[in-house]
Amino acid sequence: MISAIEYKRSEEPPSLKRPKLEEETSSKLSNDEPRPADDSSYDSDDWETLSDDFRLLDEEWDKSGGFDVDLSKLRHTFGYGSVDLDESDLASNSEEPYDTNNRDFLNRLSKMAISHYHENTDTRLELVKVLRANFHPSAAITLYITFEAYDLSDVNNQTKRYQAVVRYLPWDIKVCSCWPAPSAS
Repeated sequence: MISAIEYKRSEEPPSLKRPKLEEETSSKLSNDEPRPADDSSYDSDDWETLSDDFRLLDEEWDKSGGFDVDLSKLRHTFGYGSVDLDESDLASNSEEPYDTNNRDFLNRLSKMAISHYHENTDTRLELVKVLRANFHPSAAITLYITFEAYDLSDVNNQTKRYQAVVRYLPWDIKVCSCWPAPSAS
């Protein structure tokens, strides 16, 4: 049964106005120039910035496959982000009690990615450490994890970088891929 408040809300059309993300430091529009008719809470530079940020994000994401994206260049990230390994925001959604911070959580996901890699190759990798991770929202959270591991069968025991793509929901984790990271040239 719908309450009176919910019923009243359902009759109201959604507002097209959005709150400003940052205070204007300077506006290129003079007081005499008209604002865009569709949304007066943004000036024309904001729409250009959104378009430029989306294009730059798309280029950077495609170039690195989602692994090495510098989001600090962007004003708007559209839900994409870098994981702070020392925070616990992702780990707080985990049902595992030993995931105390994001680093623990990503270590667990990286070990799952290594298991996936073992199923598809004859190598025996052991996780050394997680280096970084990026994410974007989808039906789940898609994580792009870069980690170091070494092959137990390698006599030199040199660490190598690997990259894994993992889709995460608290009740369902799927390793989409795991492979050696392209070497930096």
